[in-house]
Amino acid sequence: MRLISSFALALTLALTASAQDAPDADTGADTGADAGAGAVADTPPPLPPKIAVVVAGDPDESLRAAASEIEQECTSAGLRTLVDPALRAAMRGEPGTEEDGLEGLRSIRRSLGVNPRKDFASYKRIGTIAGADVLVVLRREGTIDLEVFDVSASQFYEGMLEVDKTTPEERVKYIERRAKIAQERWNQDASAAAAGGYEAAGKPADEPEKKRWIKKAWPYFVVGALLAAGVTYLIVDRSRTNDPGPSLLRFRPGDE
Repeated sequence: MRLISSFALALTLALTASAQDAPDADTGADTGADAGAGAVADTPPPLPPKIAVVVAGDPDESLRAAASEIEQECTSAGLRTLVDPALRAAMRGEPGTEEDGLEGLRSIRRSLGVNPRKDFASYKRIGTIAGADVLVVLRREGTIDLEVFDVSASQFYEGMLEVDKTTPEERVKYIERRAKIAQERWNQDASAAAAGGYEAAGKPADEPEKKRWIKKAWPYFVVGALLAAGVTYLIVDRSRTNDPGPSLLRFRPGDE
């Protein structure tokens, strides 16, 4: 009787531990859901895309003037542009001073077109320095052409515009549509990185599913081990007595 009572107590403790784990998990999930709902409610509206205008090639006065004009058009349309005037000037190829710390950026800009195989890496570097979603690249090939470089994707969007043959509205629409796509790409990359290490419930995503299952089912393993030990003890104890006990059927493979 004492042995049976001990098994019953162990079973009760194990099941109690398992039951206590379940409400905690549910509470954590609910808390996380509530916190997530609150975070969504308190999230400020997203900022407009940020653009930076870059002059590729020799920065003559007409290219610089076109770059300044496009910056103003984008700002008037609600897009974000560079705040630092020295940084904007360096992007346009205007001379600066060593004290502004932008000589490295000027060197990268001057190298554009020298080795086309390295241009994508150079544009990526310029966009990273500017913190821009896209680069609006102006170059002269007979006329002044405009292209948009996606910093996150490290490549140009297909097609280009001739600045002199388009209106400000057409140019802004062309740039804004691509800038929004680039901004969404940045956000998707950031979300994927944030979710890469943890699942929604806050558990490591790389934790094996089998290990999680064992964490939840360990009380049942304890109960099973105790019951097996108890049955073994009773059989051994009974075999030591003179009472033969009831007959046991033993299953043998192949017997009918």
